[in-house]
Amino acid sequence: MADKYTKVQPKVHPFTISAIIGFIVIVVALIIVLQPSEKQVIYNQYELYATNDFTEDHPFTKVEYKSTLFKKGLDKIIPEEELVLVFIGAPSCTSCQAHIGAFQKYYEELNFSEYVDEIKYYDPSLNPTQFENFMAAYEGVEGTTPQLIVFQNGEILYQFEVVSAEDTQLLNRSVRDFYEAVIDLLDA
Repeated sequence: MADKYTKVQPKVHPFTISAIIGFIVIVVALIIVLQPSEKQVIYNQYELYATNDFTEDHPFTKVEYKSTLFKKGLDKIIPEEELVLVFIGAPSCTSCQAHIGAFQKYYEELNFSEYVDEIKYYDPSLNPTQFENFMAAYEGVEGTTPQLIVFQNGEILYQFEVVSAEDTQLLNRSVRDFYEAVIDLLDA
Protein backbone atom coordinates (compact mmCIF):
# COMPACT_ATOMS: atom_id res chain seq x y z
CA MET A 1 0.00 0.00 0.00
CA ALA A 2 2.90 2.34 0.54
CA ASP A 3 3.69 2.30 -3.20
CA LYS A 4 0.44 4.09 -3.89
CA TYR A 5 1.61 7.31 -2.20
CA THR A 6 5.19 7.59 -3.44
CA LYS A 7 6.14 10.54 -5.65
CA VAL A 8 6.02 10.02 -9.37
CA GLN A 9 9.54 10.09 -10.86
CA PRO A 10 9.84 11.51 -14.38
CA LYS A 11 11.52 9.10 -16.71
CA VAL A 12 13.74 10.43 -19.51
CA HIS A 13 14.56 8.01 -22.22
CA PRO A 14 18.34 7.27 -22.55
CA PHE A 15 18.15 8.17 -26.25
CA THR A 16 17.02 11.70 -25.33
CA ILE A 17 19.92 12.12 -22.89
CA SER A 18 22.37 10.88 -25.54
CA ALA A 19 20.92 13.30 -28.11
CA ILE A 20 21.28 16.28 -25.75
CA ILE A 21 24.89 15.37 -24.87
CA GLY A 22 25.71 14.83 -28.55
CA PHE A 23 24.23 18.20 -29.48
CA ILE A 24 26.30 19.97 -26.80
CA VAL A 25 29.49 18.22 -27.96
CA ILE A 26 28.83 19.20 -31.59
CA VAL A 27 28.18 22.86 -30.68
CA VAL A 28 31.38 23.08 -28.59
CA ALA A 29 33.39 21.41 -31.38
CA LEU A 30 32.00 23.84 -33.98
CA ILE A 31 32.87 26.82 -31.79
CA ILE A 32 36.45 25.57 -31.44
CA VAL A 33 36.87 24.65 -35.12
CA LEU A 34 35.39 27.89 -36.48
CA GLN A 35 37.65 30.19 -34.44
CA PRO A 36 39.78 32.25 -36.82
CA SER A 37 43.53 31.71 -36.69
CA GLU A 38 45.77 34.41 -35.22
CA LYS A 39 46.99 35.26 -38.72
CA GLN A 40 43.39 35.69 -39.86
CA VAL A 41 42.64 37.92 -36.86
CA ILE A 42 45.59 40.20 -37.74
CA TYR A 43 44.48 40.31 -41.38
CA ASN A 44 40.89 41.13 -40.43
CA GLN A 45 42.04 43.98 -38.19
CA TYR A 46 44.06 45.65 -40.96
CA GLU A 47 42.37 44.62 -44.23
CA LEU A 48 40.09 47.66 -44.49
CA TYR A 49 42.86 50.20 -44.00
CA ALA A 50 46.13 48.64 -45.16
CA THR A 51 47.52 48.88 -48.68
CA ASN A 52 47.11 46.11 -51.26
CA ASP A 53 50.58 44.84 -50.33
CA PHE A 54 49.11 43.36 -47.13
CA THR A 55 47.64 39.95 -47.99
CA GLU A 56 46.08 37.06 -46.11
CA ASP A 57 49.28 35.08 -46.53
CA HIS A 58 51.32 37.47 -44.41
CA PRO A 59 54.38 36.66 -42.24
CA PHE A 60 53.02 38.22 -39.02
CA THR A 61 52.48 36.05 -35.94
CA LYS A 62 50.76 37.50 -32.89
CA VAL A 63 52.77 37.45 -29.68
CA GLU A 64 52.61 38.98 -26.20
CA TYR A 65 55.53 40.20 -24.13
CA LYS A 66 54.99 37.88 -21.15
CA SER A 67 55.06 34.14 -21.65
CA THR A 68 52.10 32.06 -20.53
CA LEU A 69 51.78 28.39 -19.73
CA PHE A 70 51.11 27.41 -23.36
CA LYS A 71 52.64 30.28 -25.33
CA LYS A 72 56.11 31.81 -25.42
CA GLY A 73 56.26 35.57 -25.12
CA LEU A 74 58.86 38.06 -26.29
CA ASP A 75 60.46 37.89 -22.84
CA LYS A 76 61.56 34.32 -23.70
CA ILE A 77 61.76 34.49 -27.51
CA ILE A 78 64.19 37.42 -27.81
CA PRO A 79 66.91 36.03 -25.49
CA GLU A 80 66.58 32.43 -26.76
CA GLU A 81 66.47 32.94 -30.54
CA GLU A 82 69.43 34.18 -32.53
CA LEU A 83 67.46 36.61 -34.72
CA VAL A 84 63.98 38.03 -34.06
CA LEU A 85 62.02 40.60 -36.07
CA VAL A 86 59.32 42.37 -34.03
CA PHE A 87 56.62 44.67 -35.39
CA ILE A 88 55.04 46.82 -32.69
CA GLY A 89 51.78 48.25 -33.92
CA ALA A 90 48.05 48.54 -33.39
CA PRO A 91 45.12 48.41 -35.82
CA SER A 92 43.90 51.80 -34.54
CA CYS A 93 47.22 53.47 -35.48
CA THR A 94 46.94 55.05 -38.95
CA SER A 95 50.70 54.98 -39.45
CA CYS A 96 50.72 51.23 -38.64
CA GLN A 97 47.96 50.71 -41.20
CA ALA A 98 50.07 52.47 -43.81
CA HIS A 99 53.29 50.59 -42.98
CA ILE A 100 52.16 46.98 -42.45
CA GLY A 101 51.70 46.31 -46.18
CA ALA A 102 55.17 47.64 -47.00
CA PHE A 103 56.69 45.60 -44.17
CA GLN A 104 55.20 42.45 -45.72
CA LYS A 105 56.01 43.42 -49.31
CA TYR A 106 59.73 43.97 -48.75
CA TYR A 107 60.03 41.07 -46.32
CA GLU A 108 58.94 38.83 -49.18
CA GLU A 109 60.58 40.74 -52.06
CA LEU A 110 64.03 40.83 -50.46
CA ASN A 111 63.75 37.21 -49.23
CA PHE A 112 64.11 38.23 -45.60
CA SER A 113 62.51 34.87 -44.78
CA GLU A 114 65.98 33.37 -45.28
CA TYR A 115 66.98 35.10 -42.05
CA VAL A 116 63.75 35.11 -40.02
CA ASP A 117 60.77 32.75 -40.45
CA GLU A 118 58.17 35.26 -39.32
CA ILE A 119 57.60 38.76 -38.05
CA LYS A 120 56.43 38.79 -34.44
CA TYR A 121 53.40 41.10 -34.21
CA TYR A 122 53.02 42.80 -30.84
CA ASP A 123 50.06 45.09 -30.09
CA PRO A 124 50.96 47.26 -27.07
CA SER A 125 47.39 48.56 -26.68
CA LEU A 126 46.21 45.14 -25.46
CA ASN A 127 48.30 45.28 -22.28
CA PRO A 128 50.04 48.62 -21.60
CA THR A 129 51.71 47.31 -18.42
CA GLN A 130 53.48 44.54 -20.34
CA PHE A 131 54.56 47.10 -22.93
CA GLU A 132 56.11 49.22 -20.17
CA ASN A 133 58.01 46.12 -19.01
CA PHE A 134 59.15 45.54 -22.60
CA MET A 135 60.41 49.14 -22.89
CA ALA A 136 62.21 48.79 -19.54
CA ALA A 137 63.89 45.54 -20.62
CA TYR A 138 65.11 46.93 -23.97
CA GLU A 139 66.24 50.53 -23.83
CA GLY A 140 65.83 51.26 -27.55
CA VAL A 141 62.13 50.33 -27.62
CA GLU A 142 60.07 53.52 -27.72
CA GLY A 143 56.52 54.16 -26.58
CA THR A 144 55.29 54.86 -30.11
CA THR A 145 53.93 52.83 -33.00
CA PRO A 146 54.79 51.58 -35.56
CA GLN A 147 58.17 50.09 -34.76
CA LEU A 148 60.02 47.35 -36.57
CA ILE A 149 62.97 46.11 -34.55
CA VAL A 150 65.55 43.43 -35.30
CA PHE A 151 66.96 41.67 -32.25
CA GLN A 152 70.11 39.59 -32.53
CA ASN A 153 71.22 37.43 -29.59
CA GLY A 154 68.93 39.33 -27.21
CA GLU A 155 70.12 42.81 -28.21
CA ILE A 156 68.66 45.41 -30.57
CA LEU A 157 70.56 45.16 -33.85
CA TYR A 158 68.62 47.66 -35.95
CA GLN A 159 65.45 49.73 -35.73
CA PHE A 160 63.15 51.09 -38.41
CA GLU A 161 62.63 54.85 -38.33
CA VAL A 162 59.25 56.08 -39.53
CA VAL A 163 59.73 58.69 -42.25
CA SER A 164 56.22 59.38 -43.57
CA ALA A 165 52.87 57.64 -43.52
CA GLU A 166 51.36 59.93 -46.18
CA ASP A 167 53.93 59.68 -48.98
CA THR A 168 53.69 56.09 -50.22
CA GLN A 169 56.83 56.29 -52.33
CA LEU A 170 58.90 57.61 -49.43
CA LEU A 171 57.36 55.02 -47.09
CA ASN A 172 58.20 52.14 -49.45
CA ARG A 173 61.74 53.41 -49.98
CA SER A 174 62.36 53.72 -46.23
CA VAL A 175 61.07 50.19 -45.57
CA ARG A 176 63.16 48.75 -48.41
CA ASP A 177 66.23 50.62 -47.13
CA PHE A 178 65.61 49.21 -43.64
CA TYR A 179 65.54 45.60 -44.87
CA GLU A 180 68.57 46.13 -47.11
CA ALA A 181 70.55 47.67 -44.23
CA VAL A 182 69.68 44.73 -41.96
CA ILE A 183 70.65 42.22 -44.66
CA ASP A 184 73.98 44.03 -45.11
CA LEU A 185 74.60 43.88 -41.35
CA LEU A 186 73.75 40.18 -41.19
CA ASP A 187 75.85 39.26 -44.22
CA ALA A 188 78.88 41.27 -43.06
